[in-house]
Amino acid sequence: MPDCRAVKANWLPGRTGLPERRWYNVVCWGVVYDIGATVKLDDFDSAILSRAIEVYLAWAYPSGEVSEEVRDGASVASSPGGLALLADERFERVPAEAEVQEVMRFNLRLGNERYPHMKLGIDRVSGSEHFVLMVDTHDKHFAKMVQQTEQAEYKSLLDHNVALKRLIERAWTDAGLPTFENYLRGHLAELHRPGQSSEG
Repeated sequence: MPDCRAVKANWLPGRTGLPERRWYNVVCWGVVYDIGATVKLDDFDSAILSRAIEVYLAWAYPSGEVSEEVRDGASVASSPGGLALLADERFERVPAEAEVQEVMRFNLRLGNERYPHMKLGIDRVSGSEHFVLMVDTHDKHFAKMVQQTEQAEYKSLLDHNVALKRLIERAWTDAGLPTFENYLRGHLAELHRPGQSSEG
């Protein structure tokens, strides 16, 4: 199981020109990271993505047997982050032909031990400039092609994938990585921050 935990959450002044925001001191495999609960595209850097991928792979491949193809796809080069990081052709864009700045989701196909098409998603929060991690099971599109004799096996696969999705997203949240749950917590914390009115 991944050894990641958030050990402290507090308010720190904006750094490198960023506004004040909620930050987590996160320990992963004994290394401390400073990761925000709310992340805009330009803030989504290789440190965040690398942690997210390591957590994903630990849950998706509990045997530790990850193919060379998946490992190659999961490798993250150091970059300034944001546009430079996610412009990599390995990331599928939704919509497919959108410019990077207009993408609603970036998908990285990493699969799992039973199904090769599950994806790590970086999803735009509706109506905002913030992005959060999510798992796209990507297993509904061929439902009409499943034969009657295959229904039980298909249902078993769907159940497996949705359970795995929940486990990975919970692990990301508990690690302080940017998930929708941590995004909401960050906004609730803003409302209760000293000097911040909860009205209007």
